[in-house]
Amino acid sequence: MLKVGIALGMAILFGAIADILMSKGMRSHDEISIRHLSDIPRVAGCVFTRPMVIMGVISMAIYFGSYVATLGWIDVSVANPLTALSYLIASAYAAFVMKEKIGITRAVGIMMIITGAILVGLSS
Repeated sequence: MLKVGIALGMAILFGAIADILMSKGMRSHDEISIRHLSDIPRVAGCVFTRPMVIMGVISMAIYFGSYVATLGWIDVSVANPLTALSYLIASAYAAFVMKEKIGITRAVGIMMIITGAILVGLSS
């Protein structure tokens, strides 16, 4: 059971880290717009040379590896909802460090997701 906890914990943590890094990376420069299909290579080159985005992609790869390992040991109906606990980490970081406004409706929604994830975890 320790290996499940470690893999799931890594999936939760690195899922949140990936979201945060990619958000910061995408906001670090001018707005990106694609008006024509021919714009895609230029935009992709711009996006995937941003250090925060690259670190976010690496974090997402770690998340994916941890999540896949978790699926080898527990049911997807348990693992998937539990990874939603990453919302708490990402939302707390967004509110306290990035100074994003989290209104009451959003806060209640986040708490409902977390409560549901905990209930699913306790049911297994």
